[in-house]
Amino acid sequence: MLVPITKTQVYARGDGKNTLGYAHVTLGDTYVVKNLRIVRGKKGVFVGMPSNKTKKGDFIDIFFPITQEARVYLTKTVIETFREQFPTLMEGLKIYGIETDDEFPDHRMEEE
Repeated sequence: MLVPITKTQVYARGDGKNTLGYAHVTLGDTYVVKNLRIVRGKKGVFVGMPSNKTKKGDFIDIFFPITQEARVYLTKTVIETFREQFPTLMEGLKIYGIETDDEFPDHRMEEE
């Protein structure tokens, strides 16, 4: 069972580099995860998880989906919101890891 994403806030970076913007998501009206990155990579746009830098200089994710289903749900929700608010930044870009991007059906979980 997936925890519903009940609120998604997106912010454009718009500086022409690989980071297109950032997102904050609210999970089940209980928790907020901040600073998910919306990144333009070589294979398409993806959502990068918030991370901390270790003493060795490596980065470690501090939040991440455990299943592929959860990753797809999070990615679609964030990218859909970003597309709605900043369509010109997403023009012509494909979403990495999502097989069908053309229709982008409404996948948000219905409240019970």
